[in-house]
Amino acid sequence: MRLDIRELNLGSDSAERDINLGLAEYFYQNATYQKFLSGRKTILVGNRGAGKSAIFKYIAATEIRKGNLVLELSPEEYSYELLSEHLTSEEDGFWRKQSAYSVAWQYLLYTLIFKSIAQTKRGLLLGATKNIYDYVSNQKLSQQTSSIITLVNYLKRIEQVKTSTATGGLRSQDLQALYSLDEMKTLLPSLQAVLKNTKIKILIDELDKGWDNSEDAKFFIAGLFQATQKLNLISPNLRVYISIRQELFDNIPQIYEDAQKIREDVEVIRWGKNELLELIGRRIVHSFPQAAQLNAQKLWQSIFVAQMQASGTETLDYIIDRTQLRPRELLQFCKLCAERIEYSLAGRRIDEVAIAAAEESYSEQKTRDLASEYRFQYPYLLDVFEVFRGKRSHYNKEELDYLLLAIVCGEYDVEQASSWVLDMDYLELKQILWKIGFLKAWVPRHTNRRTSLAAAYLGHYELPTINLENIERFRIHPACTSFLHLKEAC
Repeated sequence: MRLDIRELNLGSDSAERDINLGLAEYFYQNATYQKFLSGRKTILVGNRGAGKSAIFKYIAATEIRKGNLVLELSPEEYSYELLSEHLTSEEDGFWRKQSAYSVAWQYLLYTLIFKSIAQTKRGLLLGATKNIYDYVSNQKLSQQTSSIITLVNYLKRIEQVKTSTATGGLRSQDLQALYSLDEMKTLLPSLQAVLKNTKIKILIDELDKGWDNSEDAKFFIAGLFQATQKLNLISPNLRVYISIRQELFDNIPQIYEDAQKIREDVEVIRWGKNELLELIGRRIVHSFPQAAQLNAQKLWQSIFVAQMQASGTETLDYIIDRTQLRPRELLQFCKLCAERIEYSLAGRRIDEVAIAAAEESYSEQKTRDLASEYRFQYPYLLDVFEVFRGKRSHYNKEELDYLLLAIVCGEYDVEQASSWVLDMDYLELKQILWKIGFLKAWVPRHTNRRTSLAAAYLGHYELPTINLENIERFRIHPACTSFLHLKEAC
């Protein structure tokens, strides 16, 4: 089937922009989505661009169509800088901030729920819900617009009692009332009555926006996790969902204090080649409904030539190889290819010439994005990547170890990254470059539910459990090859 690629529209990289432009029609309902829709999982963990926001946006749209109550907390609601500015440190305030944040989050979520119930007139015919409407009116909740201010104000109330000069007994009584959420307790029977006939979904997404790695930022998220667990026990018809980036989830120690409690609620989103092909196929059909009868492989080959002529590599494998198996990266590369169709020698299909032209831009974007993704853990990663510029793409173990040793000993100038790189053990640097996906390791044989490979270079995102010291060959991730002008192995 011959399609005019000039009419191809693969949608936006951003779920926020795409939800009203086509995502509802071509969203791929993978297994992760089904687990969240059913409420079996409530914490979605994944790397940037893995599709977390798309899942949450599609759940929200689906639940709204069913007539259920949906509350979405957008990135604009978070302000880590505001938290640090208005609250004293844990040590200076003589308070356990995680507990304070947990109760403040519960307070905020309850107020949002009650406000939504009142605005949508849920349970209006139930006499038992009158106190919810009275509470919303008396507290003037309908006039409040900023969730972060509501949360900060409750934290300030706790802080003020903690640091007040009131006598011990009175202060303890006031503090107990705040931590016990006394003003909410009388409303819980009414909430239960509403939940008998109404499902309420709260979706909290993109917690990394504005992230500053501060004390308050960590307690903010750890407290949210605790609050979510408590609210999700109220009723099967009330579910609070959290989406969080893998990097943050792995590096907030406070979360792991409750690791056993939340483990069964956590789903880590991962993609395989077939799932990514299905995802891109659905977007192709959205542009070309006449191709709906084609399977995903045929849809791909209606847009791309099947193979790269020079190497014989399948174009799908070539492009997916330059991602970390994230939908956003695949979409970015494919859209750049479509924009370079004039370079193609294959007429109406994208060939290796157009792919090579697109790769120049994609490689720079991906390399810079990778450095940006881990900027709080490893600032100025790009300065470390620059050490590899113009060098080889493939290394044996001894060669790579020698280069990394030279880096940590200061023989290469890593500029602003020197604050954390210099004097680091070279094996630790190897682990970092492996875990972020900059390095891939040669694995002779590997089989799992997504892949069955006789031998391949695999990244941490594909096989996280290998011992690097048993690996004899490495390569820099192919996504970085073009930007860093790496010399491919002969």
